[in-house]
Amino acid sequence: MVELKKMTGKLTIFAALVTGAALALTGCGNGGEDPDATKAPEISKELAAKLENTIDATITLEDGDEINLELYPDLAPETVDNFVELAEDGFYDGLIFHRVIEGFMIQGGGYDEDLNEKKADKITGEFESNGFENELSHTRGVVSMARVGNDPNSASSQFFIMHGDADYLDGEYAAFGRVKDDMSMTVVDDIAAVTTGSVMSKGFEDVPVTPIVIKSVTIEGGGASNSPASRSDKKASPDPDRQADDIDETDAPEDMGELTDEELQEILDSFDDRIDSSGSSNTSGGSGSSGSSSTSGSAGSSGSSGTSGRSSTSGSSGTSGGSI
Repeated sequence: MVELKKMTGKLTIFAALVTGAALALTGCGNGGEDPDATKAPEISKELAAKLENTIDATITLEDGDEINLELYPDLAPETVDNFVELAEDGFYDGLIFHRVIEGFMIQGGGYDEDLNEKKADKITGEFESNGFENELSHTRGVVSMARVGNDPNSASSQFFIMHGDADYLDGEYAAFGRVKDDMSMTVVDDIAAVTTGSVMSKGFEDVPVTPIVIKSVTIEGGGASNSPASRSDKKASPDPDRQADDIDETDAPEDMGELTDEELQEILDSFDDRIDSSGSSNTSGGSGSSGSSSTSGSAGSSGSSGTSGRSSTSGSSGTSGGSI
């Protein structure tokens, strides 16, 4: 009887150990993965204290899923302004996430379903190696701009959302926002997990087999241009067309009919002199060395300045939309 009680006690202890081990394994969840892995990223309190302005943006996919973003014009004003302008112009509508690498990032905003490129103006690279302080690190959920590796000012429309942490990108790429909520981060996770392949005819790799199409990108609460941090510190050249309009509105006499031909010609000559002094050029080759340039200071290959202040470019941002 005593021996039987001892054996029963040992079996009870063994059963308890097995049950405890099973509970411990269950508590790990998903093979030991971090249970917080799907949560949206957070920024440090120190960095958050420096943000006076934020802009909400929503990427709506063709299947109805949404990725809500929070953009930071105080950290990367021109980058945010560029993204907002493109979104409000409908530039991203119908484009795809054309490069997806699980554990790294998902990239889109430059190609349609047939991998035909949709070009946009280049902007200044707002990151440390390009002489710009940007404290936002490339951690999971952060959104940044793609560019050609050897050209710091080659970013245009293509952006990428971090699926994992890659702080080695800090100082080399312009991070400008983050995924705002857990549900949106789940959508990013789903995109990162899709099957990808190569499209040799186009020179692409890591392309989703089933296209992930952007239906629209919408901006909530106004654009970056309403923020004091937006381009206010840029050395923007005046728009020649706008300057001519200003002269017409402010300097023309009220009754032009009372002027003699000589007086009228003198006024017109004065207008021409003032327009010439602004540095604008009417030659077919675009803006000259003293002509209107982009706010970013980087000359586009076509040489003409856009009304948004970004230099126009006919260059591509790389076969796969920039090296990261």
